[in-house]
Amino acid sequence: MFCREQAVQVHRERDTIRERGADLVFIGNGNRHFAEAFQKQFDIQAPLYVDTKRDAYRALGMRRGTSDIINRSSLRNMVRSLRAGFRPGLIQGDGRQLGGVVVVRPGGQVSYSYLSSAGGDHPPVADILRAL
Repeated sequence: MFCREQAVQVHRERDTIRERGADLVFIGNGNRHFAEAFQKQFDIQAPLYVDTKRDAYRALGMRRGTSDIINRSSLRNMVRSLRAGFRPGLIQGDGRQLGGVVVVRPGGQVSYSYLSSAGGDHPPVADILRAL
């Protein structure tokens, strides 16, 4: 539910992202079949790569664990997400893996990094756009 919410929120700004000279790319930890279904269900018109071994997540220092997913913050985030119309679905990858947002400039320089600290912990989209 949380990754869907964040992907949809960021994807809504895809035109602004492109206008600022950037490309929007998603990385998920489910398999290719789930990624294709996800793109279709939420009309995601951006590349979605799969990282079933979670190498990118580890390289970026993203957290993973049951206590990171199930805690007070994630429960508050769940209420927010439900109110916004997002519903839980089948877990399509490692459900204990938290995500984040990284803005990488040409040459590999990271100009913005937000690593989630709880399930549903997303950066404000305005912060992402400012980093572009």
